[in-house]
Amino acid sequence: MKDNPFKGRSPAFQLYADDFIAGTADMTAEEVGGFIRLLCHQWTHGGIPADQDRAARIAGLMGSPCFGYVLAKFSLSVGHTLQHPRLERIREEQQAFRAKQAAAGLNGAKKRWKKWPDDGDPNGQTMATPLAKAWPDDGSPSPSPINKIQADKPPSARFQKPSVEQLHIEAARIGLPAIEVDKFLNYYESNGWRVGKNPMKSWPAALRNWWARLKERPDAIESRGAEKQAIDWRDSL
Repeated sequence: MKDNPFKGRSPAFQLYADDFIAGTADMTAEEVGGFIRLLCHQWTHGGIPADQDRAARIAGLMGSPCFGYVLAKFSLSVGHTLQHPRLERIREEQQAFRAKQAAAGLNGAKKRWKKWPDDGDPNGQTMATPLAKAWPDDGSPSPSPINKIQADKPPSARFQKPSVEQLHIEAARIGLPAIEVDKFLNYYESNGWRVGKNPMKSWPAALRNWWARLKERPDAIESRGAEKQAIDWRDSL
């Protein structure tokens, strides 16, 4: 048995809807069915047998009076087979398109790698300088962007808890009653100088927040005398 030269080629062909409807407008549904079967056979095998009985069997129109009209759509070609000329033009267009795409891919590879990829090695050639030697002091082949950001970021100042004197000075500056300084100090000493679950970053900010919350509860300020004490402390500085 001879090998089919069309084996391995595209398993499908384009069907131009408007052209097909116009070309089969005078056919019955039975004739259209036989016509489609013959086109599919031609696409797969390159043509249909010139033997009418075999062609009728392929079309599924054995003994049908309409078979002759369907077969007349095909003409004798090289190799003693029948072909529909339009289908072969579609085949040629498809092959030309694939060849054009392949050439474009080959040219793209040439521009990218500066050579034709015909050296037999699908993986190309090894790099002249291995990545491991390009950055000898780095464990990874390329520096991590995250590590670079961290390296550029200045180290944050380490938190130092304030002295009692510093607290009183800041309290006087913002108008916080002096009696609240001890409360503030005792509270944060007991919880390890944490704000919620996180370590405190700025005690002046925490002190201001303490005063802001206190002012929302005027009843929590024990006396106006305490407030005056804070003012006196501030004025004495």
